[in-house]
Amino acid sequence: MKKEETASHKEKRHLREQKELAARKKDLAKPLPKLYLYYLFMVVSLAYVVDEIASNICNQFQSNIVNEFFVENMGMKYGAGLTLYQIIGAAASLPLLLVLFYKPLADKFGRKPFLVFNTFMMCVGLFIIYLSKNIYVFVIGSTIITFFVTHDVHVIYIMEVAPDKQRATIYSLSKGIAVLGTLLVPWMRSIFMGNDSSRWHYVFLVPAALGFLVSFLTLLTARESTTFLRHRIEYLEKSDEQREADAVLDRALHAQGGIKAGFAFSFKHKQMRNLMIVCFFFLIASIATSTYQTVMTESALMSEDEVTMAFYLYPVGNAIFTIMTGFISDKWGRRPSAITMTSVAIIAYALFFAGSLVSFPPMAMGFLAGSFVGSYWSAGDTIGSIMVGESAPTNLRSSCSTVEAVMFSVGGMIGQGLAMLFQLFTPERYLGLLYFLLAIPEMVTALILLMKNVGETKGIDLDTVTGEEWDEPKKEKDPSLSRKA
Repeated sequence: MKKEETASHKEKRHLREQKELAARKKDLAKPLPKLYLYYLFMVVSLAYVVDEIASNICNQFQSNIVNEFFVENMGMKYGAGLTLYQIIGAAASLPLLLVLFYKPLADKFGRKPFLVFNTFMMCVGLFIIYLSKNIYVFVIGSTIITFFVTHDVHVIYIMEVAPDKQRATIYSLSKGIAVLGTLLVPWMRSIFMGNDSSRWHYVFLVPAALGFLVSFLTLLTARESTTFLRHRIEYLEKSDEQREADAVLDRALHAQGGIKAGFAFSFKHKQMRNLMIVCFFFLIASIATSTYQTVMTESALMSEDEVTMAFYLYPVGNAIFTIMTGFISDKWGRRPSAITMTSVAIIAYALFFAGSLVSFPPMAMGFLAGSFVGSYWSAGDTIGSIMVGESAPTNLRSSCSTVEAVMFSVGGMIGQGLAMLFQLFTPERYLGLLYFLLAIPEMVTALILLMKNVGETKGIDLDTVTGEEWDEPKKEKDPSLSRKA
């Protein structure tokens, strides 16, 4: 009975795979419309705008959220309220564990479905926050946003459709456009808030509406990544015997996605393993990327109008270094780009901290904050998205990016945990110093490890990369030693 059930299951699987194979071949055979790549670049960039706003908007209203839900409603001090807000946020992030199973699905089902769905769900989260009147509804919205912004399928999409020689440039241009798109936030602050901090909810409505439109356009007009289609077709055309033979040769290399295969591959190969270690230390410093608005209001004592003014220059500083990253990366390499941007991030945050002590003009503070965040995440994207993506085979690219997200998350939780602890004892005026001491040493550590242990990935062919290119050649055993044994 068991054999009959197994045979039946196998037959059904073969039928499903044959239907999928026919559909994938049909998609691949369709000629691309004229100027399609330019149009796709525009659509994916719009999706990136939504992702960038969703990723950062709560950080840009951190003091407003803490003051409304904890200081005013609960009578707490700001530092204690901020810590409780972060604790609730950390607890609400537990669903991120599901990313371990959700994110690798793009290696099996394709990039497009997840680009559409993730963008749509980010906007659901933004709309829920717009409606929130208490911390519980707010947490529901922010949890949805946090889960779906971690997928970054638009990054994989761009990497797989861009020409090899311009891959990093096109990626950084896309992100630069997305960052400049966040000018929508200070514009909405000026329209809806002015100097009235209680009206911050309204700013979430416009990006939510934009995102719904983008997800609809992507659904109707975007096509699946050609790189994914080729590799999926290659896999589907193999017999069960061929797949078993591949698995014997290298189970991780020939697996069709999955978190287990991603971990096995990532820590088996030297390049990927070193990238994961760098990601871990790098992300401990990420606490500084989510607290700059608190530094502005509580340490630098800036008003709402001054913060809004600062946020007009924030996207400019962010975009300059974001776009610069791609040009450096494609001309001189991924390592020089990541090293340069990490160094810029260290310098920019040091100046931002100094500005909070001596009252730099609001626009200077905004530019420095944007320069720090732009260079920091550009370095992080180069290391964690481009270099990880270029060091992994296509069938495990999304799965390995999931492992990278895990290392990022663990590092980020350590940094946030330390911040939550010390915030309880740190006066508001000195919160900037706390974040400075948590961020700078970890960025320096990541920079040293990057320079010492990580290999270059510029020029890698995404269709043929195996991950073994940076491994040490295996030494063959001396036959004479075997005879003596």
